[in-house]
Amino acid sequence: MTKHGFLFILVVIVFWNCAGSPPEPIPEPIAEKIPETIIQQEPIVFMPPLPPKPVSIRSIRYDLNSMTIQWRSSIDPDHKRYVLLRSMDDSSVVDTLSIKQNTRDTVHVLDRFDPTIVNWFWILVENESGLSIEGERSTHKLETEPPEKTRLSDTEYDGLLKIRWMQNENDDFSSYKVYQSPTADMSNKINLKTLDSKKDTLFVLPMDNVYYYQLGVKDHWGLESFSNIIKADHFVEVWNQEYSILTTREIDLSSMKLFGEIPRDLGLFQNLEVLRLQNNFLSGSFPEDFWKLKNLRLLNLSNNQFSGNIPSSIDQLTSLEELWLSSNHFSGELPYQLFMLGRLTHLNISDNNLKGNLSESISRLVNLEYLNLWNNEISGFIPLEIGDLSKLEFLSLSGNKITGEIPPELGNAKRLRSIALFENALTGTIPTSITSLPGLEYIGLFDNNLRGDVPDHLMNSLHLSYLRLNKNNFESIDHGSMCASGYDWNNFAYYDVSNNDFDDPPICFHNSEMLRIRSSYIKK
Repeated sequence: MTKHGFLFILVVIVFWNCAGSPPEPIPEPIAEKIPETIIQQEPIVFMPPLPPKPVSIRSIRYDLNSMTIQWRSSIDPDHKRYVLLRSMDDSSVVDTLSIKQNTRDTVHVLDRFDPTIVNWFWILVENESGLSIEGERSTHKLETEPPEKTRLSDTEYDGLLKIRWMQNENDDFSSYKVYQSPTADMSNKINLKTLDSKKDTLFVLPMDNVYYYQLGVKDHWGLESFSNIIKADHFVEVWNQEYSILTTREIDLSSMKLFGEIPRDLGLFQNLEVLRLQNNFLSGSFPEDFWKLKNLRLLNLSNNQFSGNIPSSIDQLTSLEELWLSSNHFSGELPYQLFMLGRLTHLNISDNNLKGNLSESISRLVNLEYLNLWNNEISGFIPLEIGDLSKLEFLSLSGNKITGEIPPELGNAKRLRSIALFENALTGTIPTSITSLPGLEYIGLFDNNLRGDVPDHLMNSLHLSYLRLNKNNFESIDHGSMCASGYDWNNFAYYDVSNNDFDDPPICFHNSEMLRIRSSYIKK
């Protein structure tokens, strides 16, 4: 086809389209669908709050006054508070000691604590989310060492016991405790004294028995150490012999040819009960150091050369039961304080130079069994109260200057076995009450001014081993009773009624063998 033919056809087509129905609209080009690219975002994950990090204890220190607990600071930004907790030993009980909100406030001080038991401390940390965590538990150095021991020195004695020890130098010293026990193992010990000053290293006390002592040293925490144990005793040399002043109960140095005065150290024997120094050559006055012998029961100084007064303070020997002072040179007034010694059973002050009256306070000697005041210069009357001595068995007031009558009340002392009133200036008659004493064996009334009849009862009812009534003013005696008595009237040393106002009695028997037979028969 030629070029002109192609154009013609094209024109025809164009006009054709213009002359007919409107052509269909040309559709809009359809855009090419591009696949939608979805950008996938990372999912938002919800994170739950985290607990705080634990806090540990940094240090626990204490002194005598306080215990300080310090812990590390929390580094959590949402920190809310610390809670300091404590438990003791293995206890399940937990105590809250402190709650602190400031993150920098990491110290707590206790003023009441006991380092001798285990105290566990730990920190509970809480944040703003309400979450919490506990840190590790820590404890302090346990106080287990008692104070340094001290040592007791040997005891000293100067009338009082002195206990000394070395001073304790521990900073936590609290007190010394002085313990006493009757046994060496310190069982049943008692605390005599608590001393709060560490410089106080001396304790003084009376020493009246053998005890053992120990010192306890207590510290601020109640821990205690114990010293060595000592026995409190002291030894004294008396006449070249050593004696314990505590364990010595008896000293017998009689007939040892001792001279000089009694050493004062004898007064140190506080538990001495018996002291026998008779039959020596001791001199000087009555030792007043004896007043310290509170346990003395028997004192015998007879047959020596002691002089001076018997002190009125003798009544301080309150335990005295027997006092023997015969055959010395004691002088002065007979002290009535002697009769205050209510425990006396035997009193012998014979053969001295004592004066004065026999006090009615003698009735206080309710335990007296033996009374001998022979050969002194005692004057006055025989007190009626002597009849109150219900235990009296031996009575000798002979060889004195006693006047007046023999009191009938003497017969009330029913245990009397021996009555010696010779060589005085007694007057009156022999009381019937005396002749009725059931146990009377000895009666010596010679060399007085007695008068009246010699009671038959002395010869036919009693069995006397001694009856001397000579050198008096008796006016009569029944000779029959004399001969029937069975007494050996030839033995003038024991039986004598001569030198009275009646005729000398006849000799009842010339043959001693017949006398023995007659006496045996009468006494059956």
